[in-house]
Amino acid sequence: MSTQNQSRTVEIAIVIIAAGVLLLLNSLRLIPHELSRILITWQMLLIAIGTVSILTSREKVSGLIMIAIGGIFLVGKIYDLPVSAWNILWPAVLIIVGVSLLYGNSRKPRFATELEAMTADKDEATPIEPGNPEYINEVAIFGGNEKNMIMKRFRGGKITNIFGGSELNFSKTELAEGENFLEMLCVFGGSTLVVPPDWDIRMDVVSIFGGFSDKRFKRQDSPIMPNKRLVIKGLVVFGGGELKSY
Repeated sequence: MSTQNQSRTVEIAIVIIAAGVLLLLNSLRLIPHELSRILITWQMLLIAIGTVSILTSREKVSGLIMIAIGGIFLVGKIYDLPVSAWNILWPAVLIIVGVSLLYGNSRKPRFATELEAMTADKDEATPIEPGNPEYINEVAIFGGNEKNMIMKRFRGGKITNIFGGSELNFSKTELAEGENFLEMLCVFGGSTLVVPPDWDIRMDVVSIFGGFSDKRFKRQDSPIMPNKRLVIKGLVVFGGGELKSY
């Protein structure tokens, strides 16, 4: 198991253990009722998962959104707010996503840093052909796009859909050797990825009132490619996504 997989397992284990301890203490009536109505809630669970995600992951947006959702509904549960928690949630989520996009554009992308590190000590770096980048950065906000992706060494990148959607066809794309990461954020939006049936794909997507599913048609004569894997990580909030193959 890779270090990244071990880290994710530790995160899940910590949340499960903490939830179990709280439920046990509550069953034994060792937690006052006024406190248990705050701690033993789905809102607090979201806050806990978001906090662990922020502390252990380089991508902070998903953790911040989970904390915002849990925190807003928890405040609405405790206090008599003059407005509905739903009316507060959507502006808060949009603000977080907008700030993250501004912050993401103001810093060097992670994949660019990795590419520089791989080529820093070489006399000649292998050029990336125009029209065939190794990474993608697709953004659809209040709109949509449909693209055919043709790449020889696809290493991942980022997809952001906010009140929008995208369909990306990777059927003529080849994965790079090793483990490649694709980060995804869908808020009231979704993404359809058309990929070859022999790709080895691991999905690590957190879904809140949404989902991300693998609907590929896997043929027996298309064995999974060895030594090549695509890891899809991210957050889906009131949205969805799917993997398909032709």
